[in-house]
Amino acid sequence: MLVQTSDRHQPKPDRGWGILEHGSIALVTIVVLAIVGAMVWGLWGKKSVAVETSNLQAIVTNAQQLKQGQGGYNFTSGTTMTGTLIQIGGAPKGMTVQGTTSSGTATLWNSYGGQVVIAPVAANGFNNGFSVTSHKVPQADCIAIATQLGSAGAFSAITINSTAYNDGVVSTELAGKACSSDTGMTGNNTLVFIHNG
Repeated sequence: MLVQTSDRHQPKPDRGWGILEHGSIALVTIVVLAIVGAMVWGLWGKKSVAVETSNLQAIVTNAQQLKQGQGGYNFTSGTTMTGTLIQIGGAPKGMTVQGTTSSGTATLWNSYGGQVVIAPVAANGFNNGFSVTSHKVPQADCIAIATQLGSAGAFSAITINSTAYNDGVVSTELAGKACSSDTGMTGNNTLVFIHNG
């Protein structure tokens, strides 16, 4: 006995997903990756500000070891003071040292690729203070670093590019006006922090 089957009851072959389903999944994947990428980039920016702020604070703490009693910071230049700070192990671990550490002539660089110089500052005929100058700071980080360190009261004066704040206090608004825009991915700002004592 032969059984006939109708064409209606035969299962149709699986043709897979159509272009719309693939396109929707690809679009959702791209959107998720873009959101995650933006969050990572934002966290990276916050990390660099925290690292640079911490590095500058560590430099100030370590540079105070260079004071020679009543004679103050007796160095002929920023090159020799920076080199000596590196020589005694005072360079923060988050910064790059170029040159031979033990030579006394090595240089210090921030995470933006800008040189950092520690130099004696004269007041009343004595080098009782010093400055910390950081170059090539991006605009957003310039505002954040100047504001954070300008509210801590640790510095007697702060200069952003050519704008000096002789009381050492910098608000976000003032920093926003003084910090210049970047050129591509390169920062154009120079921060100078002066510490007396």
